[in-house]
Amino acid sequence: MNKLTKGMLAGAALLVAPFTQAAVIEWTYNVTTEWTGATFSGGNANEIVNDSLISWGAAGGDHTDTSQNAQNSRSGLEISDSPAAGNVFTNNMMPAPTNTITHYNNTLSASFSTLLTAGVLTTLDLTPTDPAGPAAPTFMTNFFVDFIETPNTTPCNFPSATVCDDIFVIQFGALNSEFVYDGVTYFLSIVELSGNLTPLDNATCARAGVANGCLGFTTPESTLTPAQFGFLITTRPVNVPEPAMLGLFGLGLLGLRAFGRRRSVKK
Repeated sequence: MNKLTKGMLAGAALLVAPFTQAAVIEWTYNVTTEWTGATFSGGNANEIVNDSLISWGAAGGDHTDTSQNAQNSRSGLEISDSPAAGNVFTNNMMPAPTNTITHYNNTLSASFSTLLTAGVLTTLDLTPTDPAGPAAPTFMTNFFVDFIETPNTTPCNFPSATVCDDIFVIQFGALNSEFVYDGVTYFLSIVELSGNLTPLDNATCARAGVANGCLGFTTPESTLTPAQFGFLITTRPVNVPEPAMLGLFGLGLLGLRAFGRRRSVKK
């Protein structure tokens, strides 16, 4: 285990230790994540834009089919696992899953227009069950996506596994929110759980037209890349790092969960 991961696990463990007992121990949640719109590079994208899917490329193509040739293919960004519902425990440090955004990257003919930007809206409703009580205020958070469908020719001008990987950059609204319920202040924090959403190098950020320190992933041709999101509820602020470190923080939480499972088995 490298020093960075060890540090994140230690930090997460320290976050758990000093928490005081919250008035609400357990909540039920309902969360919906949806696309709010998209922009394209021109008028020949044959775009599909709805709540769960943004897709572009050949009319009649299938964004999930990697076997189609460039003239008949489509790429896409798809939201799955939404709406989601479940239970989350205050101060548990085990994130409740919300949704997954998957990029399907297929080779497209240069004659097709491509995605440039997209908007995402997440709406979260919480209701305490232990002890039971009325619903908390609804939370709404916006994400923004910058996207580059790169030409399949060299030079790529950024580190790339294929010629050339497409670039997905996500910019967050509020990573942390706080609310008061029955006199107690709670903190809601967003994390990314798959480990695919990580800080990108400066050359990749520049190729995407955004500032250094951007957060996202690159997807090789004819593959798919998912990013899974979740949230925590605590009674003290979780020091979620700046967006460029969000993915690494999520990996640290996953490591902490795995450590907890191993320790339980040994008992």
